[in-house]
Amino acid sequence: MRTHVEIERKYEAESDIGVPALDTIPGVAAATGPRQETLEATYYDTSDHRLVRAGMTLRRRE
Repeated sequence: MRTHVEIERKYEAESDIGVPALDTIPGVAAATGPRQETLEATYYDTSDHRLVRAGMTLRRRE
Protein backbone atom coordinates (compact mmCIF):
# COMPACT_ATOMS: atom_id res chain seq x y z
CA MET A 1 0.00 0.00 0.00
CA ARG A 2 1.23 3.49 -0.85
CA THR A 3 1.17 6.25 1.72
CA HIS A 4 0.56 9.82 0.65
CA VAL A 5 0.83 12.84 2.92
CA GLU A 6 -0.97 15.94 1.71
CA ILE A 7 -0.68 19.30 3.42
CA GLU A 8 -3.28 21.79 2.34
CA ARG A 9 -2.84 25.49 3.04
CA LYS A 10 -5.05 28.37 2.00
CA TYR A 11 -3.89 31.95 1.56
CA GLU A 12 -5.65 35.22 0.92
CA ALA A 13 -4.30 37.94 -1.34
CA GLU A 14 -5.36 41.52 -1.76
CA SER A 15 -8.14 41.89 -4.34
CA ASP A 16 -5.98 44.04 -6.62
CA ILE A 17 -3.29 41.34 -7.00
CA GLY A 18 -3.40 39.89 -10.51
CA VAL A 19 -2.36 36.51 -11.83
CA PRO A 20 0.97 36.64 -13.67
CA ALA A 21 1.22 35.51 -17.30
CA LEU A 22 1.86 31.82 -16.67
CA ASP A 23 2.91 31.08 -20.25
CA THR A 24 6.03 33.21 -19.70
CA ILE A 25 7.39 30.72 -17.13
CA PRO A 26 10.16 28.49 -18.51
CA GLY A 27 8.82 25.01 -19.28
CA VAL A 28 5.19 26.13 -19.64
CA ALA A 29 4.07 25.55 -23.23
CA ALA A 30 0.66 27.24 -22.99
CA ALA A 31 -1.86 28.60 -20.54
CA THR A 32 -5.61 28.91 -21.05
CA GLY A 33 -8.22 30.98 -19.31
CA PRO A 34 -9.93 29.85 -16.13
CA ARG A 35 -12.43 27.03 -16.20
CA GLN A 36 -14.79 25.76 -13.58
CA GLU A 37 -14.24 22.30 -12.13
CA THR A 38 -16.56 20.46 -9.78
CA LEU A 39 -15.03 18.17 -7.18
CA GLU A 40 -16.92 15.85 -4.86
CA ALA A 41 -15.33 14.80 -1.60
CA THR A 42 -16.26 11.93 0.70
CA TYR A 43 -14.76 11.91 4.18
CA TYR A 44 -14.24 8.74 6.21
CA ASP A 45 -13.59 8.11 9.90
CA THR A 46 -14.18 5.37 12.44
CA SER A 47 -17.46 5.30 14.37
CA ASP A 48 -15.69 6.75 17.42
CA HIS A 49 -14.02 9.52 15.33
CA ARG A 50 -10.52 8.21 16.06
CA LEU A 51 -8.99 9.82 12.97
CA VAL A 52 -10.23 13.34 13.59
CA ARG A 53 -9.11 13.14 17.24
CA ALA A 54 -5.63 12.24 15.98
CA GLY A 55 -5.68 15.27 13.64
CA MET A 56 -6.07 13.16 10.49
CA THR A 57 -8.51 13.31 7.62
CA LEU A 58 -9.20 10.48 5.21
CA ARG A 59 -10.80 11.83 2.06
CA ARG A 60 -11.63 10.56 -1.40
CA ARG A 61 -12.01 13.38 -3.88
CA GLU A 62 -13.30 12.88 -7.41
